[in-house]
Amino acid sequence: MQSERVVIITDIHGCLDECRQLLDKLSFDKSKDTLINLGDTIDRGPKIYELFVFLHDLKEEMGERFVMIRGNHEQMMLDSLDGSKRHKDLWYYNSGEKTVYSFINHKHKIKEYRSWYEAMPYYYSEERFQCVHACLKNEDPAKNDVETLIWGRDTDYTGKLVMTGHTPYKIPLYFHGKDNVGVLNEGIWGMLPETGMIALDTGCVYGNRLTGMVIKEDRFKIESVPSTIPPQH
Repeated sequence: MQSERVVIITDIHGCLDECRQLLDKLSFDKSKDTLINLGDTIDRGPKIYELFVFLHDLKEEMGERFVMIRGNHEQMMLDSLDGSKRHKDLWYYNSGEKTVYSFINHKHKIKEYRSWYEAMPYYYSEERFQCVHACLKNEDPAKNDVETLIWGRDTDYTGKLVMTGHTPYKIPLYFHGKDNVGVLNEGIWGMLPETGMIALDTGCVYGNRLTGMVIKEDRFKIESVPSTIPPQH
């Protein structure tokens, strides 16, 4: 089953209002489209639990048409649940405490939903492209270690097209090797590249923008919405 349109978003980090606005701007239709989130739904932002509820409900409705990829923040959270002080300290250093209290303030504990987060895959592949949270070194996602998939920042990739988040840029970028980078303009349809890396994280939680893309057959379009969070300098 393949939807006519694929919508890709990433690094929402609790920015529920911007997520809703972006999906509207992308004309997202939950009854027909495939939706892919590239990870990092928790930590840092203002509405972490509320975003969880929104995404959880969407997943219930959409089933396999909603692919939720695991990011480094979901991984840090899951690792911390093993009781290790080292893992908990790393997660809290990266804003995990904000997630913990967002759930507690709504009379829940995030560990209640451990299995939901554990079900998130590290990558997604289809004929035209593949998706990971951070980056690829080998164009076969299965041949990359988890550290690369969720923490890597390599931009010298030239294999089969991959969509990524994780590293925030001011604007969405297309990389085809480290020294070959192009700007992706918004609001216009272009031909989907066959190789290279599209970087979609534009630092919404740091006061910049939330960016996504829609793919239809062999064409794509980028859209973004401004963050409601004051810019951080």
